[in-house]
Amino acid sequence: MVYRVPRAAPASTLPDERRGRILGRFCKACGSVYPRYVDRHQGKPMYGKDHVASTCGHEDDEFLPGESWWEPAIEALPAAEPPPAVD
Repeated sequence: MVYRVPRAAPASTLPDERRGRILGRFCKACGSVYPRYVDRHQGKPMYGKDHVASTCGHEDDEFLPGESWWEPAIEALPAAEPPPAVD
């Protein structure tokens, strides 16, 4: 069985040429990606830790625009190939 996980990263860490579509919401505190359609940081993340013993400090907080603890999770596109060397 193969698990396929998209390459998601916080929007602030990717240059413009490597940004793809928005995959979800990235919590800066726990490093997990939550679906775009959820409005609260609760339950299981799409990608990340799901450990009851060490919950995130933002558990049950709303993903409100302008909050500093989360940002969009963007698909990381592959780096462009360098141009061929000219002798």
